[in-house]
Amino acid sequence: MSDRQRPPATADQLTRGMLEAAAAFGFYPAVSADLPMARVVAAKLMEHQVASEATLGRILLTQPASTLIHREDGVVAGMVATLLLRPEAEPVLRAGAFDGLTPPPELLASGADPVAFYYLWGIAGSTKTASSAVMELSHRFRYDVLAELTAYAVAATPVGRHVGVTRFAFTPVRHPSDDLLVSPPQLASVTA
Repeated sequence: MSDRQRPPATADQLTRGMLEAAAAFGFYPAVSADLPMARVVAAKLMEHQVASEATLGRILLTQPASTLIHREDGVVAGMVATLLLRPEAEPVLRAGAFDGLTPPPELLASGADPVAFYYLWGIAGSTKTASSAVMELSHRFRYDVLAELTAYAVAATPVGRHVGVTRFAFTPVRHPSDDLLVSPPQLASVTA
C-alpha cells in the first residue's frame, strides 16, 4: 500500500509516538498537581489567556499527550500542549473559530479516531534549558511524529509568530499579518 493510500493514523498511534518523543526530551504528561504551575508558565510567557485547569485535566483524560511538562529541580519549567483533531475540525480551524480556551470535545480525536490535524495549543519554557527542550520537542513533533498532519496555531506573541513561521513552516491563513497560522504536512522532512 502506498503512502497516499495508507489510512490516517489514529489518536492512539500518534499519542504513543508523542509520549516516546516527549520522554526522550524529559517531558511527561501533566498530572493534576502540575496544572496550576503549567498554566502560570504558559500565561506569563505567552502573554495570553490559557485554558483552565479543569479543561486541561478533562482533555488529558482522552489525550494523554495533550499537556506535556518539563521539570527542573522538581518544578514545572516548560510545557508543550498539542491537540489531536478529527477531520471535521477543518472548517472551524480555517475560519479561526476554534476555541482554544474551551476546545470542542466533538473535534478532539481519541482512541481509534483518525487524526487529520493537530493544533499547537501552547508552548512555553521559563528557563533557557526548558525553552530549548520545548523547541526540540516541538521540532520533533512537526518534522517527525506529527509530520503527516496539517498543523494549526494561533500566535499569541510576535516572537511566537516568528518562531512558527521560521522554524515550523507555518504561514498566515487569511491575510499576511494573520496570527492564525497553518503548516502543511512536512512529509519531505520525514523521507529526507
